[in-house]
Amino acid sequence: MQKYYSGKARDMYMTDDKRLVMVATDRISVHKVLPYEVKNKGIVLNKLSEFWFNKYADLIPNHMITTEQEKMPVFFSQEKFAGRCMLVKHIDMFRVECIVRGHITGTCYENYKNNKPICGIVLPPNLQLSEKLEHPIFTPTSKEDDGSDAELTFEEFVSIVGEYYANRIRDISIKIYEDAYEYLLTKGIILADTKMEFGLDDDGNLVLADELLTPDSSRFWSKENFRVGTSQTTFDREELKNYIEDNAKRGIDVRNNIPNDILERVSLKYSQIYTIITGQTLE
Repeated sequence: MQKYYSGKARDMYMTDDKRLVMVATDRISVHKVLPYEVKNKGIVLNKLSEFWFNKYADLIPNHMITTEQEKMPVFFSQEKFAGRCMLVKHIDMFRVECIVRGHITGTCYENYKNNKPICGIVLPPNLQLSEKLEHPIFTPTSKEDDGSDAELTFEEFVSIVGEYYANRIRDISIKIYEDAYEYLLTKGIILADTKMEFGLDDDGNLVLADELLTPDSSRFWSKENFRVGTSQTTFDREELKNYIEDNAKRGIDVRNNIPNDILERVSLKYSQIYTIITGQTLE
């Protein structure tokens, strides 16, 4: 079967009936794809997206058809694809990423310290790192052909997707974030921010697609260890990212020399957040 598309973490295959099989791999990226894999990462991404797509299916349609391997084309019956495949509808995707932020962190906090508005939004004064915002904010970005992105004001977002879809996407994104935030608090997790992607199906219906509320698209923090004014304990590739960036500051490129113990701890983080959210363990 011919590969239709290969991204940082996923490969896409076109079926004979023009549907797509999305395969979540164990590839890991920090600014670019590294020559390493994180064990079970792809399975976590696939199964978590399935969990959340099912949870919010009554709020908005999504592109998922099934994750059952026996319902995939026979090519995907190979063991290497087990737990990683999602058969999806073909969607005409909007070239934007729809980010909702409930806490101030990352580049958002860096811009805030430099008195820059966030996607045109001016935040209150004297906010501390990691502090919870009074209300979640919708901060879309563009998706450029070279893989980069750029902040968009809501007016710029409207100019790309149209006023009707812009309002619907913003409202649905915030609603999903707020509901997931409350759900995750019951699991001891704070959802700092998350990214969603949308498109239109063949009938012109707005559809939620790509992935949803995974460690690759969201910041999950430990509620127990949460402290305003400091960086937080995360459940993603943060340790690996910090290791690469800290060495880069000293002029050392370690992207081809990552210690196995760091990769193992990152793998454990992915497995932990899957179990915390779903109550299930990876087989």
